[in-house]
Order: sequence, then structure tokens, then C-alpha cells
Amino acid sequence: MEYGHKYEQLSVEPGYKAPDFRLNDEDGRPVSLYGFLGDRSVVLVFIRAVDDADTGRQLDYLKDSYQRILYHCGDVLVVSWGSVAFNKSLVEKHKLPFHILSDEDCAVLKKYEIYNPYDKLLGPNVFIMNCAGLIMFMYNGKNPDDIVTMADIVAVLHDIAESGGTEVYGGVANRNI
Repeated sequence: MEYGHKYEQLSVEPGYKAPDFRLNDEDGRPVSLYGFLGDRSVVLVFIRAVDDADTGRQLDYLKDSYQRILYHCGDVLVVSWGSVAFNKSLVEKHKLPFHILSDEDCAVLKKYEIYNPYDKLLGPNVFIMNCAGLIMFMYNGKNPDDIVTMADIVAVLHDIAESGGTEVYGGVANRNI
């Protein structure tokens, strides 16, 4: 989406509403971010569409921590620029309990301002949204082996749950940075 004026651009950072999107999951079913949110927080993870040791470690790390994330009223949604078939192979290979969505044209990577024209995505990127869709945390990996700590993710989810799930005052998001 192109904007006519720089002031019309959306900010993709903590304290602002996350851009919605609709992508196909590993089984070809459409999933939208706001449809997925429901009454829980979402840990939105962008990964490279490469079946290598770094991507495998990131997916296994999320899988091993998935019950902790659920316990803290969160869920995981992963996005890669891989095809539906490629993402299905990752889900099956790693026995993942969460979806990997296909962003083959990188439209969502661009919308979230993490697209790199040379590598598409330098490292994993993590956004945590509360149930209102506000970005409460973001992590931009600088290389393929960067992994945000689970302690950071759990701390954010805990803070969101303690605040009742949303931090909106008079229609304006509490800037949590």
C-alpha cells in the first residue's frame, strides 16, 4: 500500500495498532491477524523461508515454549515468505502446534517495515500484540541466528495479562517503549 504523504504512513512500533493482514496457512486456509487475536495476545514471528539450522532452532524454540506462551494468555503466529507447501513441510518436520502463514509476495513484511530488498528478512522479527491489536513489544533480529529470549516474551505477556489485556486510554495507545 502506497501513501500519498509521509504523515499518512502507519507506524509499526510499540504503542501503535498492528496492521491487519490475511494470509494462507500451511493448509491453504486464510488466516487474518485480527481474526486470530480473539481474547488473547499474539506473538507474531517473522522467519526466513529457509530450511536451515537457524530457522529450525527458532521454530523448535517456539515449539518448546508454546505451553508457556499459552499459559500467559498468548498464542503464536509465524509468517514466512515461503510457499504454502514449504511452510507445510516445516510444520510437519518440526511437529509445530502453531500456524506458519505464507507471505510469498512479501506484502506483510513490507507492511511491517521489516522487508530487506536483498535478503527479504535479515533475522527473525517478533511483535507481541495485546487482544486489541496494539503492538506492545518488538524485536528486530539483525542476523539469522538471533533469537529473542523467552523470558522477554513471557514478561511482556505477563504484563499484558496483569493490565487486563489492553492498555488504551481515551482511544490513544499507551506508548510502551
